[in-house]
Amino acid sequence: MKKLILVVGAILLIILFPLFTNNMYQLYLMNRALIHAILATGLVFLTGFAGQISLGQAGFYAIGAYASAYFTVKLGLPIPIGVIAGVVLSVVAGFLLSIPSFKLKAFFLSLVTIAFGQIVWMLVINLTPITGGPSGFFGIPFYSVGNNMLSFGQVFWLFGGLLFLSVFIMYRIKHSHFGRAMLAMNDDDVATETCGISTKRLKMAAFGFSAGLAGLAGALYAHLAGFLSPEPFTFFESSNFVAMAVVGGLRHMSGGVVGGIGLTLLPEFLRFGGWENYYLMVTSLIVIVIIIFVPMGLGPILETLLRKVFRIKRSNTKTL
Repeated sequence: MKKLILVVGAILLIILFPLFTNNMYQLYLMNRALIHAILATGLVFLTGFAGQISLGQAGFYAIGAYASAYFTVKLGLPIPIGVIAGVVLSVVAGFLLSIPSFKLKAFFLSLVTIAFGQIVWMLVINLTPITGGPSGFFGIPFYSVGNNMLSFGQVFWLFGGLLFLSVFIMYRIKHSHFGRAMLAMNDDDVATETCGISTKRLKMAAFGFSAGLAGLAGALYAHLAGFLSPEPFTFFESSNFVAMAVVGGLRHMSGGVVGGIGLTLLPEFLRFGGWENYYLMVTSLIVIVIIIFVPMGLGPILETLLRKVFRIKRSNTKTL
């Protein structure tokens, strides 16, 4: 519970950000950071928790984004319905993608997920009546309550609440019987099967939850940006999402939050020094350094700092 308090405290500190700035670009950037944190949290759950690999998260991201845009623009439904539709369709796609994981592992499973992401990207380009194709999808409504459009600061608080809910659900799953079975599968899926636990059901749940968060992130992005094009849903973005999870810490609950926000803001820090064109190189170097010297990611380091600030004693419970 103490670790959850630290995560919640970090999220609350982030949510206070709109009170200290009126800069629209900074608020938009932080909204994007929270969206990426939600998606990276799902990837931490899938890979660090359940031991499954996915290099196609941009596919779920695209499904959520275009589904929500289609339901709200073409069908005229409210934004919450569109977001829910995007999440549901992403979860269904996650269940289907989990089927190859019953037989495939590691390298071969990663190839399947890459293929999935590429298939979705090609559908985005070619299903012009639905997605708008290369020309893009226009006219996506922004967040509003009644006839009152929300400000970027209010949207930031909405996204922060959804991020907190995502981390909280992950925490509850981790400390449930289902979560312990999933951790056992991560260590040895064959031994888990011999204990009478269905690893197929666990893998489907892991892929479904991760895909649902990616779909949620995509739907939130669609209504934040107001316009969709194929560029944000390429394999490069999937690789970037994996980098976020690795940098934050694949086996730590706060990994998605730290990595998602950190790597989203990194290009802005590079911009100050005129290094924005070297974002990919810098990100790659950071991932390499963290894998070699800090394999647990930056999440545990941030947790240690927060523990010292709030004087919370270390729990003997093993972290995710």
